[in-house]
Amino acid sequence: MNAERLYEKIGWIQKEFCKNRENLYNLLYIYILMFWALISYIRGTIFSISSQMMTILTAGGVGYDVHIHEKTYGQLLDTDDVEMYIYHHITESSQALFWFVSRAEKLVFLELIKISGVGGKVAMQLLSMGVERLLEAIHFQDKVTIEQVKGIGKKMAEKILLELKDKHFEGVSLALSTSKVSPTQTSLPPDTRERIKTTLVGMGYLPKEVDRVLQSLPEGMADATAIIPYAIKELS
Repeated sequence: MNAERLYEKIGWIQKEFCKNRENLYNLLYIYILMFWALISYIRGTIFSISSQMMTILTAGGVGYDVHIHEKTYGQLLDTDDVEMYIYHHITESSQALFWFVSRAEKLVFLELIKISGVGGKVAMQLLSMGVERLLEAIHFQDKVTIEQVKGIGKKMAEKILLELKDKHFEGVSLALSTSKVSPTQTSLPPDTRERIKTTLVGMGYLPKEVDRVLQSLPEGMADATAIIPYAIKELS
């Protein structure tokens, strides 16, 4: 939250709460929250998880709902204990927490949400392709790759590329990661294959790319619960 937005919020709070002297204690409490209680890091155990949200239970017994993206979901399916970088988004009417696997990913997110029209959820959709792949698309002004992300149209893709093309993100390499698994042709039952493909396409992945991954699964991988996380990693 920059200084200008912070002062705007302070003005709104003063207007709402100083109408009545009895509300001064509430005002003081909110000031304390705004300046001292922003959550930036959490360590705990995964209580529940879906492709866009997970609940983290801390050692103190407090649970936090945290927004994640599909790539993170695939990485965490077999994980119990996690520690994470957090962006704590606060408005006059709501709060939200966003999870990042690294400080670099959080920095990219913070630059994305500075762009008019790019909110937290859209930024997370962009990060779901992988931060290295996203920055490579920005570096090479690859509009086609950006447009493939759910919720991003042609004009928004152009705007994102324009506003971030000269940005430098410390600690982020443009080299894309490659799979360490040697692929082999694996035959899936048609109904299983179609069910997996429908799930992945529904998450925003291109049918052609999904088919490519499903045609070269590691030997012995035939269960949907194993294939979907693997495919998400390969597609991201």
